[in-house]
Amino acid sequence: MGFTLYGPYHISWLVISLLSVLLTSKFFLGLNDKGKRILQLSLGWFLLFFELYKDIYLMFRGEFNIGYLPLDLCGMAIFAILYHAYTNNPFVGEMLYNLFLPGAIAALLFSNWTHRSMFEFMSFFSFIFHIVIVVYCIMVLRSGIIRPHVKRIWSSVLFLAIVAPIIYPLNKLWDTNYLFLNVPSPGSPLVPLEKIFGNPGYLFGLALLIAIIWIIMYLPWYHKSKNA
Repeated sequence: MGFTLYGPYHISWLVISLLSVLLTSKFFLGLNDKGKRILQLSLGWFLLFFELYKDIYLMFRGEFNIGYLPLDLCGMAIFAILYHAYTNNPFVGEMLYNLFLPGAIAALLFSNWTHRSMFEFMSFFSFIFHIVIVVYCIMVLRSGIIRPHVKRIWSSVLFLAIVAPIIYPLNKLWDTNYLFLNVPSPGSPLVPLEKIFGNPGYLFGLALLIAIIWIIMYLPWYHKSKNA
């Protein structure tokens, strides 16, 4: 038996998500530089091994298929977070802020695994996995390790410009839906966009939505830089 979006089960996980973000980011702020780096690396490696554990679990159950490869946005976040944990690279940090953070938040808000049983491993995995991505991004943002700047948005645009044209035909070839480039995620804002623009026309609407989200996300930082 699955669960419904914004039902008691889903709301409970959203509350857990919020508390995890608040408590972990507060704890992170109290650490010294070495402690911060250790926690960053711990979360990065946790995501990688958690993903591998999920794959092994599915293989033993005979359920693993090509659609479970880490080729969606949050799957790619594993490697971005791990690289950032070692380097604190500002361009990767920018992508964590404007791509992987909103992507993971959207996954939690519009969970596309509602068909799974509430107490199934994959349901727990999906919530925990995305919570850790959000936790990492928020804690490094609050600590100042990530300092968003509109001039670095080009790195995210370049990333999407390279990845999307590769993933789209692979989705057609493999009958997958990585990055939701072929079919909107059920219950997400992409569904009404498909009704308005059609398919694949909703991808144009998706680009507009990303632009609007970025404007909202960067307005506070724009004002901070002007007042600095």
